[in-house]
Amino acid sequence: MAYFRALADAPSEQSSTWRCTLAGLVALRLIDAWATEAPLPDAGLRALERAINMMDVDAQEREPLRALREAMLVEARGRTAAGDSRVLERLREYGESLWLTAEWALASDACRTIIRHARTTSERAIVPLAYSRLGHCLLARGRQDAAIEVFQTARSYASARGDLRSDLSLRIAETTVEIQRGNYPAAECILDEVIAEATFAALPELKARAMHDRGGVAYKRGDFDRALALYFRALDEYGTDIGADRVLADIAIAVLELGHHDIAREVLQILERESIEQMQRWAAMVNLMRIAALDDNEPLFDGYRRKLARVRLPVRQRAYYHLFAAQGWLRFDQPSLARRELARVASAVRRHQLSELDEELSSALHKLGLTSATGMAPSDTPELIAVERESAARTTSDLQPLIDHALAAAEAWQRSRRSAPAKSRLAAGATA
Repeated sequence: MAYFRALADAPSEQSSTWRCTLAGLVALRLIDAWATEAPLPDAGLRALERAINMMDVDAQEREPLRALREAMLVEARGRTAAGDSRVLERLREYGESLWLTAEWALASDACRTIIRHARTTSERAIVPLAYSRLGHCLLARGRQDAAIEVFQTARSYASARGDLRSDLSLRIAETTVEIQRGNYPAAECILDEVIAEATFAALPELKARAMHDRGGVAYKRGDFDRALALYFRALDEYGTDIGADRVLADIAIAVLELGHHDIAREVLQILERESIEQMQRWAAMVNLMRIAALDDNEPLFDGYRRKLARVRLPVRQRAYYHLFAAQGWLRFDQPSLARRELARVASAVRRHQLSELDEELSSALHKLGLTSATGMAPSDTPELIAVERESAARTTSDLQPLIDHALAAAEAWQRSRRSAPAKSRLAAGATA
């Protein structure tokens, strides 16, 4: 079980990680007892209270666990047969806090517990959310096939309930895998359908997510103008700060490709400081490392590289980290170090089917006089992947206002982020 592995891997019983994990483990064991409809043991409830009190005051999981314990106290004499139980909804919020802190294995356990114990109509309504989060946790760990299976199971569940919102959300999730595998035409078709259906059904948040990912496909094809326009349209539609910080990160990357390093850097620095989601803070650092290399700032590049080497990045993010590190070492005339990093990228591409990296990997290997991980020279890569990337000098006057607006949009998000209540920020995590 993930919780026991996490306890074993914690630095010590005095560490914040160990205390947070212990509290979560006690909570999940109590939920298993609650699901039997027997009275909850007083000793277990007291143990959970003690474990929560031992957690750091600012721990992301503390308040969701406290709310979960309060929900269980309401049903301490046995699970209610009515539809007003809040135990599994509170467990979902705890699972979201685990996602935000990049505890994907623990979040997966919380999601599976919801799926296993949902019984009433209100509890079954959150099962598609649990499946979706489980799938994203699997993707973060590089398990694409398992994630696709989870998304498909969830879609069947949602369709049987007539749950259009969940079905559209899960279709967007499925395109994440298609994009990672470099299957851009399939992703485009699905996303265009979702945008149309979400528009017709008046579901602006889902329309924003699909439009955001549609911009991601345009970016992968090298059409940075279109990507940036789609990103800003998605930003206008988003209603959650987590969705907004994701699209702002992609806006920064598109702006970077168009040659505006200073704007991209400032936006990413805001996201590194302010994003509630740990994965987004790491992503900002990975791209700041890349900018440092492009700016020929080797000390700053190496500083980011060393920091990121010590953290447990998601599989896809780790592959990009190695790719940008290789590009940096090539720029700083360190071919042996670049070759080592590219070998790690090639391994990730093969093992985790990250075909979206083929073009950039082939280009970097070509600079070293090598062939790509797939055995193809850069000129032999598939036509849909090897789109000729245009120069930043061709930025149109129509696009310039969007580029100039990127930093202002990030600063506006920063102000709203600081003023948003903590509970609403946590609830926004369900949009992934």
